[in-house]
Amino acid sequence: MNRSLSITFARGARRVTGSNFLVEAKEADKTTRILIDCGLSQGERFCESVNTEAFSYNPASIDAIFFTHAHADHIGLFPKLVKAGFTGHAYATAPTKDLMPVMLEDSVQLIAAEAKRCNDVPPYVTADVEAAVEILEEMRYQMPVTVAPGITVTPYNAGHILGSATLLLDIFGTRLLFTGDLGRTPAILVPDREVPKDVDYLITESVYGNRVHGSIEESETLLLGTVKNCAANKGTLIIPAFSLERTQIILSMLDKAITDKKIPPVPVFMDSPLAAKVTDIYRRYPDFLREDVRARLLKGDDPFSFPSLSVTVNQQESQDIDKAPSPKIIIAGAGMSHGGRIRRHEAHYLPQKNTTLLLVGYQVPGSLGRRLKDGAKEVDIDGAKVKVQAAIASADGFSAHADRDDLVQFAEDTKPKKVFVVLGETEAATFLAQRIGGFLGIPVDVPREGETQDIPMQ
Repeated sequence: MNRSLSITFARGARRVTGSNFLVEAKEADKTTRILIDCGLSQGERFCESVNTEAFSYNPASIDAIFFTHAHADHIGLFPKLVKAGFTGHAYATAPTKDLMPVMLEDSVQLIAAEAKRCNDVPPYVTADVEAAVEILEEMRYQMPVTVAPGITVTPYNAGHILGSATLLLDIFGTRLLFTGDLGRTPAILVPDREVPKDVDYLITESVYGNRVHGSIEESETLLLGTVKNCAANKGTLIIPAFSLERTQIILSMLDKAITDKKIPPVPVFMDSPLAAKVTDIYRRYPDFLREDVRARLLKGDDPFSFPSLSVTVNQQESQDIDKAPSPKIIIAGAGMSHGGRIRRHEAHYLPQKNTTLLLVGYQVPGSLGRRLKDGAKEVDIDGAKVKVQAAIASADGFSAHADRDDLVQFAEDTKPKKVFVVLGETEAATFLAQRIGGFLGIPVDVPREGETQDIPMQ
């Protein structure tokens, strides 16, 4: 029978963000097209100009799209896809399906503000978000979704964030596994990742493909030590944190440390309406959390709240944080300081010597967070020059991403015939590719953006 299979690495090759991959399966005169993710490309500007470009494929020709998880760089252009003519099926796990409206509503506001400031046309508006989330359908771990005769997609727990999934495509007997963002082992809040069997081709992320994380224990020690110093010196601790997963990790650690009297009950301000909404969704899905976290929730011990925590929702409450005496801790988004309320806090507190900025996540090149991490003594924040006199600290042990050793281990566990390395800077992706090829003897490719690879059929 006349069959063919290909993957187009539309976006997300040799870059961390913008996940968007097209799988095309042909049988006789019928072509089935499946998209994996449709994410924003992120960097210095929240709305990078690349996000306004036309898709390299016809959205109306796509039969189905499957989302690995709800981070903006995996879902952020879905409303644009719908606006451009997509009418197929769209699948996500139950938590991802609930998280997507919240995350996309936040993105559209940031995109609109950024587009106005830069005199750009935003790639989509609120009405497009509403149309997109309306068509989402639920998929369940280990339950195959039939896209067409002989073509199924099965999600497995990726161990990354709430509801995250790896996606196993079985196309006429040839099995392709897309990792999306893979979780580290052990994961902090969610169950450890699953390992699908009988994988022919692995398409793996590589964000930390050339690095090994510090331990969770080391990062927790740094966090708690920084809190103690903040309390002793009556200083301000600022933590830019992604609203989805990272904020919940930090809250759970502070809650436990305060309960165990390891740190004083310093006032903590969670200055993120988005993080508040996301945290409510975490509470809604205990079955998608680690057993110990789930047990606490089910017995009424909220791991994401404590008496000294204040959740600020409106702008006035956010601004009033400045009036609160130190010591105090401010947790706000976004995690790379490329948007959100954290930028106002950084502009206000970075010039002060009794401020500590604690970076707890990946900082993409070009972002404000990356420049601060690299030691910049002066930064531009929304058109204003800001001197940096604060102490800058970084803890990568809170990462929900697999590191180099996790990624190599996953490749070894899945035993594919070939690996494609994506979703990482070129240096990280090529390093991981060399590691997998050299240590495991598996053929590896590091595709370029826009490249199409033909996949041999079974």
